[in-house]
Amino acid sequence: MRRSIFVLAFALFAIAAQAAGDANGPAPAAPAPSGLSQSKFLGLLYSEIAKRTPMASPAGPGSATASFHIDAAGKVDKVTIAQSSSPKHAEIVRKILTGLETPPPPGGSFEGSQRFNFH
Repeated sequence: MRRSIFVLAFALFAIAAQAAGDANGPAPAAPAPSGLSQSKFLGLLYSEIAKRTPMASPAGPGSATASFHIDAAGKVDKVTIAQSSSPKHAEIVRKILTGLETPPPPGGSFEGSQRFNFH
């Protein structure tokens, strides 16, 4: 259930961020070089994040919030930890994100942000 909430929260964040960029409503999804729409890309991205997120944290309870950038090849090339309850939680999040492999994002790159809560 935690993964479902995680994926849903991340998808809602992405939709809200896209809508905030255009006061007249969300922009139409742009196809990626691989032919993916924005919504399909986000679904694949958040599925990969959920797969890589451990069910139980080896660092114990805590949280971390990170921003990240995915380049045109689908590789995470930048991770910034904005907040973390411990250096161990920050390192777990950094490993989750830097290990992601996605298809090329629509528009050539992707900027995202995610909060991770560990139990």
